[in-house]
Amino acid sequence: MINIFEYLNYREFLKDAYEERHASDWRFSHRYIAEKAGFDSSMFNKILQGKRNLTDRMVEVFANIFCGDECEKIYFANMVSFNQAKTHSESRQFLEKLVASKECKVENLARDQFEYFDHWYHAVVRELVTFYPYVGDDAALGLMVRPPISASQVKSSIALLKRLSMIKKNEMTGFYEQTQGLISSGFESYNTAVNAYIQQNLDVAQTAMDRFDRSERNLSTLAFGCNEDTYKELVEMVRRFRREVLAKVGACQKPNRVFQLGMQLFPLSDPYPPPQRRGRKRRILGAEMQNVSPCDCDCDGREVLQEMSNTVVEEKECEHD
Repeated sequence: MINIFEYLNYREFLKDAYEERHASDWRFSHRYIAEKAGFDSSMFNKILQGKRNLTDRMVEVFANIFCGDECEKIYFANMVSFNQAKTHSESRQFLEKLVASKECKVENLARDQFEYFDHWYHAVVRELVTFYPYVGDDAALGLMVRPPISASQVKSSIALLKRLSMIKKNEMTGFYEQTQGLISSGFESYNTAVNAYIQQNLDVAQTAMDRFDRSERNLSTLAFGCNEDTYKELVEMVRRFRREVLAKVGACQKPNRVFQLGMQLFPLSDPYPPPQRRGRKRRILGAEMQNVSPCDCDCDGREVLQEMSNTVVEEKECEHD
C-alpha cells in the first residue's frame, strides 16, 4: 500500500496512489477525479506532468481523495507547498515541516541533499580530494579553494560528503577518495535549492576576472537572434556538449586542479510578434510603419524608410586582465 510519508514530491505520490487505486477499482479514473475536483478531465494528467500546479482549493480536494486521515492531509499540503515554493527559504521552511513529522521516512536524505546545494564549495571539496592527499588538514585544504574557505567549512563539507556517500576514506592509504554517489539536480523537489546553488556559482564567476590572470581563465559571451526551433536545437547541443565534457574529464588520469564551466542560455528579448496577453494590446510602432504606404499618410508623398536588418550576432570575449 502507498505510504505518503515516503514521498517528497506530491506529483509522484499522486501518480503512484492513482495507479494503485485504479488497479483495484476501474471506476476510479481521471474522469472520476475531475468530477470530484470540478475541472476538465485532462487537468489531472497535466498536474502529474508538471504542466499545472495545485491551487489551495485543489489541495483540499486531492487530500480528501487520496489521504486517509488528518495527519496525511497536513503532510500532503506541506508537500505541495514544498514543491511549489518560489524561493529557497520557502522550500527549506516546508521541508522542515515535512521531516518534523514522526512518520516521515526521508529525513536524513532530504536534509543532507538540501545542505549540499546550500554552498557552492561542497562540489569543489569533493573534486579536490581526488588528487589532494587530505588526511584531516582542514585549514590547508581550505586554502586550496579559490576563493579560500575556512577550516570549519572544510570540516562540515567533508562530514556532509561522507554522509551522502560521495567520498570515503581509503583504509590502505589513509586518504579520502571520491565514490560514485551522486545527487540528481533534476529532481523537481529540489529545483529552488539548485537555483540558489547556480546563483552562488554565478557570484563566484563574477570575481574570476580579478582573481585569475587571463591565461588561467576563458570568459566569453554571445548574443544572437533565432527562432524557437533553433533554440531547442541549441539546448540539445548544450546537453551533448556537457556529456562530452564529462566524458573527457572522466578520461583524465591525473587531475591537479578543480575548474568550473558555466553555460547559460536565456532570452534577452521578448519574441516578435509578442505573445497575446490579457489586458491592453501592446502597440508596436515599427509594425505599423511597415504597413504604411506613402499615399496613406500625410507625409506629402515622402516615403517612409525602415531598414529591417538581418540577424546580428555579437560575440565578445573578455579582455580584462
